[in-house]
Parts: sequence; structure tokens; C-alpha cells
Amino acid sequence: MECPKCKGTMLLERFSDFFLVFYAWKCLNCGAIIDRTISKNRRKSLAANESATVAAR
Repeated sequence: MECPKCKGTMLLERFSDFFLVFYAWKCLNCGAIIDRTISKNRRKSLAANESATVAAR
């Protein structure tokens, strides 16, 4: 996978909290982390921006 920020290589990494264990993509170059929640929220945000742009025309 390619990092959307710096175009570097991303690896799947295991993250854990006291109660939660999850997997996310982490960039080797810039340290950006992308998991399901981040990805879902970005898609929602982009869709909202696109619909607002279309409505403004």
C-alpha cells in the first residue's frame, strides 16, 4: 500500500490499548496511520465536499 501523504511504503501493524487490539496501516517514512475508522471518515468527508461543490454550482 502507498501512503496518501508522502507516497511511502505502508505496513500492516498491530496496535493495542488496555482493552482494544486493532490493525492499521503505518507508513515507514512519515509515520501516518490509517485504520478502518480513519478511512471511513475520510470517505465521508470527501463525499460531503463533493456534494457541497456540486450544490454551489
